[in-house]
Amino acid sequence: MSPNWHNSVNTIEQARDFILQVGTCSFLHDSKGGYSLWDAVDALEKQPGEAGESEKEAIVWLWKNELPARYPNEIFYGKRKSGAMLCTIEELKRHYAENYRPLESLSENAKRLFHLIEQAPVTNRELRELAYMAGKEYKSAFDKAMNELQVTFQIVRIPAGQYDPDTWTTFVSQYPDIAHS
Repeated sequence: MSPNWHNSVNTIEQARDFILQVGTCSFLHDSKGGYSLWDAVDALEKQPGEAGESEKEAIVWLWKNELPARYPNEIFYGKRKSGAMLCTIEELKRHYAENYRPLESLSENAKRLFHLIEQAPVTNRELRELAYMAGKEYKSAFDKAMNELQVTFQIVRIPAGQYDPDTWTTFVSQYPDIAHS
């Protein structure tokens, strides 16, 4: 990570500026040395043996939802193969072009979940129930299918504020200009 951003972000506006400058960053620490919101935020981390959530954890978890809600035309939160990311809308276009895969090429579970999501925005809890995947025995299959749909840009979270932060819709309904370009 560039030293000029390390532990330099104190406000959500500065977090926005950080993402706009770097283009794409991971949400949590990037062990491969890429940019991350975690490394940029200047807040106290938990000390060894300390219980509960640290100040830094609370801020980073809040901002991952708040940034795309406040700046929906500038910042996107989603998944890529290497994990959760925040990126600019310009970078989103590149990620979409590189990683989109047609629905037909995905697993049966992913297709089934997609067809439920395309009917109307739906929360995780509602989707699990609609797909008959609410039990613990389905957690792994559900999570795998949801990840598959996200990294191939079939579905996205609707930015918080309008809905619960874990409300899903199709990528094409949220970003029609990118999906049809």
